[in-house]
Amino acid sequence: MKLRDIDVRKKIMLTNFMMIVIPVLIILLVTVGILIGILTGAGSSVTIAAAGKWAGETTNYQLQLMIDSLSEDLVENKNAFREGSPFLEICLELEKIGVNIAVSDETGVRYVSPGAAPGQLERQADALHASQTPSFVRTQEGFASRTVTESGNGTFSIVAAAPGLAYPAGEYYAYDSLKAHLKAVLVIVGTAAIVIIILTGIDLSKRLSRSILAPVRKLGEATFAVRSGNLDHPVGYASGDELGQVCEEFDEMRLRLKESKQAEKRYEQQRKQMIAGISHDLSTPLTAIKGYVSGILDGIADTPEKREHYLRTIYDRACDMDKMVDSLFLFSKLDLDQEPFHMERVDLAAYFKDWCKEAREKLPGMEIAFHPGPCASAPVLVDRLQFDRVVANLLDNSIKYRKGDSGKIEISLRCTGNTVALDFQDDGIGIAEGETEKIFESFYRTDPARGNAAGGSGLGLAIVRRIVERMGGRVSAHAREGGGLRMTIALPKAEGDV
Repeated sequence: MKLRDIDVRKKIMLTNFMMIVIPVLIILLVTVGILIGILTGAGSSVTIAAAGKWAGETTNYQLQLMIDSLSEDLVENKNAFREGSPFLEICLELEKIGVNIAVSDETGVRYVSPGAAPGQLERQADALHASQTPSFVRTQEGFASRTVTESGNGTFSIVAAAPGLAYPAGEYYAYDSLKAHLKAVLVIVGTAAIVIIILTGIDLSKRLSRSILAPVRKLGEATFAVRSGNLDHPVGYASGDELGQVCEEFDEMRLRLKESKQAEKRYEQQRKQMIAGISHDLSTPLTAIKGYVSGILDGIADTPEKREHYLRTIYDRACDMDKMVDSLFLFSKLDLDQEPFHMERVDLAAYFKDWCKEAREKLPGMEIAFHPGPCASAPVLVDRLQFDRVVANLLDNSIKYRKGDSGKIEISLRCTGNTVALDFQDDGIGIAEGETEKIFESFYRTDPARGNAAGGSGLGLAIVRRIVERMGGRVSAHAREGGGLRMTIALPKAEGDV
C-alpha cells in the first residue's frame, strides 16, 4: 500500500511515529559505529580493556567502578563496616582478584584486608606512583589507588594496592583516556541526534505535505476551472484516502454538472423549437380561418352552399387548433409532473383484443392484426386513460405516415421475466435509423418542411414517451426492413391483485 492510499489520520500518526523511531534507530547505529571505531582505532589500550572484559579479566573500568562503589557506600551507609554489608562484599570481590584495601578515619583504621597492614599498603601505593590523593594508577607493575571521601559519617581515606595486577604483555591502560573518549562519543552522538532528527523531520514533513497538498492543489485547479465554466477539467488525482475520495466525488459532481448543463442546453433548444413549432402550426389554421372569413365578408361565398362550406372549414380548423392546444397543455403538465396518474391492473392481452375489434370498425381501410403470442395473460399496472392516449397516438402516427389510403398494423406481446413488451408496428414510410430517438422530441417530424397542420401537432410521440416513463416503462423506435416503423413499449409486469 502506498503512502497516499492511507487515510489522513493514520498518515499523520504514522509520520509522527516514524519521526521518533527512525532517528532513534539511526542514532543507535551511529553510536555503535562510533564505539567500534574508537575500540579499533583509538589505541591498543582501549582494545585490550574491552577484550579483557569479555575474556573475564579485570579492566581498569571495572576497578574504578568498584573503588567508586566503596566511596559511595561509605557516604550512604552508616553501618558500612557491619558484617554482610555491601561495602564488605565489594572489598571481598577486590581481595579475590588480589587487591588489598585499608580504610581509616579520624578515629583510626576501620577496615584492612586480611593478611595486610595499613602501612604496608601505603608503601605499596607509593611504590606504584600513587602517592597523591586522589589517584588511580595501573601500570605493568601493578595497581594502586588513593581516595578520600567526606560525608556526614566522617572523612574516610581509602588505600588500595595490588602489586603485579597488570595487563598481559605489559600493556598500559589509562582510565581517564576512556572517559575522554566517552565524552567525545556523547558529543558526537548528541550532535548526530540533533542533525538526524532535524533531517528526518524535514523529509517526513515534505512527504506528508506532498501527500496532502498535492490533491488540495489539484482540487483547487479543478475548482477554478469549474468556476471559469470549464467542465472538462478533471481533478486528476486518485488515492484511497479521504482526499482521494473528495477528489473522486468532486469529479462526479463535475460530470453531473456537465450533464445538467447539457440537459439545460438541450431543453433550451427544445423550448426554442417548441415555440417555433407552435408558431408555425398555429399560423397555418389561423391563415386558413382568416382566408375563409375574408371570403364570407367580401361576398365570395355568395350561395348558401359556399357559406356552409366556408363555415364548416373554419370550424374544422378551429377544432384542429383546439386539439393542438389540448396536446400542448397535456405535454406541459407531463413535463412538469402535474398530470395525475391513477394506476390499475390491466390485462394487455384482453385489452388489445377489444381494442383491435373497435379499431377495425372505425378504420375499414386499415388492416389491424393482434398476436398475443405465448402471453395468455399480460397484466400490467397502468393509468387506463393515459394508456388509451398512448395507443391512440401510436395509431394516429401510423395513419399519418402510411404509404397510401390503406395500411397494415400488427400488434404483438412478449412476456419475459418481470416485463411485458408491446410491439406496435406498421408498414408506412418508416424513418431513417438515425432518427429513431429524434421522433420522440417535441414538434419533430420526418418531414423537414413540416407539411401542414393536418400532419398533426408534432407532440404525439413526445407525449407517448412521457406517459410510458411515468408509468415505469420504456419506449423505443426501430426502423423496419422494407419500410415501416416498430414501436416497442416495455412495462413492468403486475403481480397479484391491485
